[in-house]
Amino acid sequence: MRITLNMQDAQSLLTLNNQQEQITQLSQQISSGQQMSAPSDDPYSWAQAMNTQQGLREYTSIQSNISFATGWEQATSSALSQLSSLVSQAKQVAISASSASGTTESAAYVTEVNGILQQALNLGNTQYNGQYIFAGAATGTSPFSVDSSTGAVTLNPLCTGSINVRTSLNNGSSGSTSAINITGDDIFTYSSGGSTLNVLSEIQGLGQAIQSGDSAAISNSITTLGDAFNNVNNQSEVEGARLSELTTQQSALNVFQTNDKGQLSNLQDTDMAAATTKLQAVQTAFQAALQVTTKVTNLNLASILTGSTG
Repeated sequence: MRITLNMQDAQSLLTLNNQQEQITQLSQQISSGQQMSAPSDDPYSWAQAMNTQQGLREYTSIQSNISFATGWEQATSSALSQLSSLVSQAKQVAISASSASGTTESAAYVTEVNGILQQALNLGNTQYNGQYIFAGAATGTSPFSVDSSTGAVTLNPLCTGSINVRTSLNNGSSGSTSAINITGDDIFTYSSGGSTLNVLSEIQGLGQAIQSGDSAAISNSITTLGDAFNNVNNQSEVEGARLSELTTQQSALNVFQTNDKGQLSNLQDTDMAAATTKLQAVQTAFQAALQVTTKVTNLNLASILTGSTG
């Protein structure tokens, strides 16, 4: 096959155009710090990067849920710890009141019990970020109140149900979630001697028993408040396990995020050293090819002119 002058020129121009495109692309990669600016640059890597970004967005959502759940559980754990101390304090008052020597001492115990009751009631209405943590799913409703006419402590019947959030990759793979709350009924309602009792009502009853001098009721309060103390501590253990699980999930999520961010960086970020070296090589080759093409074009032009005048 005979190589014509036109064919040589066309091939030289094609080479120059390809090199110019490489220079433009490498320069853009270096200036932007990104290997790809459009799917056409590398369709497979672009798709991988999109999938990885979607995964990172999912991790961010779970991260937010874990942060919320951790704060909620910590608030719950703190309230339970304080409630445990109050119930223990009430039991000690019952023990002391069982051997009270006079009305003045008994009156002091009544005052102390009333203070414990108010603090326990406040803990039952603890809020986290404006939400009642023991109100079940009805987080905008105060779970405990005191009847103004009878003085009885009551639990709002609407305060039931669970607050469910996705806090791990595993429980979210099929759209499932985990409960992060304990209801007021779980904490304040318990069993003692075959009867179902309420912590707040028992503390209130202790004050009334001391005020009326009912030694049998005071003695019974020592037992019932001991059982209340055990119930609160059992719930505290549940909270401790939940917080531990959240810590584990957070650690696992951190690993996934770190790995995926590294993968995304490999897919998207420009290797500056390699790109700069390649750019310099292509620029050198382009300049050399440009010089050769210029000389060949001049020689071809001279040959044509000589042939036409010969």
